[in-house]
Amino acid sequence: MRKLFIIPACLIILLASAWYIIEKNIKNYWAYSAIRPARVTKEQLIAGHPDMVDPSKMGMRYSDFNITVEDTILLKGWFISTSKKPARGTVILLHGISSCKNMMLPLAKELTNQGYNCICYDSRANGESGGLNCTFGYYEKNDVSRYIDSAIVRYPHSAPYGIMGHSLGAAVALQAMAIDKRIVCGIAESPFADLKNTLRDYFERMAHIKLDFIPDRALEYSEKIAGFSADSVSPALAAKNITQPVMIIHGLSDEHINSKYGKLDFDNIASVHKFWYPIAGGTHTNLAEVGGKKLDDKIKSFLSTYLGEDNSKNRTKSY
Repeated sequence: MRKLFIIPACLIILLASAWYIIEKNIKNYWAYSAIRPARVTKEQLIAGHPDMVDPSKMGMRYSDFNITVEDTILLKGWFISTSKKPARGTVILLHGISSCKNMMLPLAKELTNQGYNCICYDSRANGESGGLNCTFGYYEKNDVSRYIDSAIVRYPHSAPYGIMGHSLGAAVALQAMAIDKRIVCGIAESPFADLKNTLRDYFERMAHIKLDFIPDRALEYSEKIAGFSADSVSPALAAKNITQPVMIIHGLSDEHINSKYGKLDFDNIASVHKFWYPIAGGTHTNLAEVGGKKLDDKIKSFLSTYLGEDNSKNRTKSY
């Protein structure tokens, strides 16, 4: 009889020990790994992309455009001016997680050549900007609005404003468009639909097993650490309040964010001027290469139609 009691007791101890170890790792590692992205340093840029250290290296005119947001976080950015006068508007370019404003410079070069100004800045907790935590749009969507506030004052002829982002930047762009109608149009490349499912997918890829309780528990700690609500981070829900023209681009072979999430965002968009552009063979990082000139032309046409200064009629149709 004593042996019968010993076996369950040992099992309980093993399970308790295992849970203690799992919980400790969730609290001390997984909770932080989601919201504390690796930063791209200037040294890394010089070593890997010396031509992208600042816009002047690519022949663009710019001025430093730094702002301090409500929670005293300094965001560091650039206002890149087109040489064409008058400018057709300004496009806010948002990078992905663990990236930086410098990675948007090739796109900024194309857009300034087409007559648009560009605003590029390091998202909070990324690049040279301040802040410890990435909140996937909870605070970042308001940062976009603060940049527009500042641009109106510092660059009084910079309107109208469009937005374009990749991955995290795409998700932030959609959330920003839902609350700030000064953004007259937007392009989102490879956006996620909601934070919880995105983190579940990431964990499954890393651990090679689906255990949703681990990323869900980690996210509970992340919310407390960073002071945000994960349930509020949902581009798919935000899309229901987007009345401006939107183009969503997604690779059908995206290995990080499944294209079904981009399609869900698209389906939810309230605007009658919305465009779904799937790219066969496109992954999370090769859309420009695979999409090629056809994608470039689509982006150019979209911006020309909905952002160019001669197209106020097209813009007001979707409000």
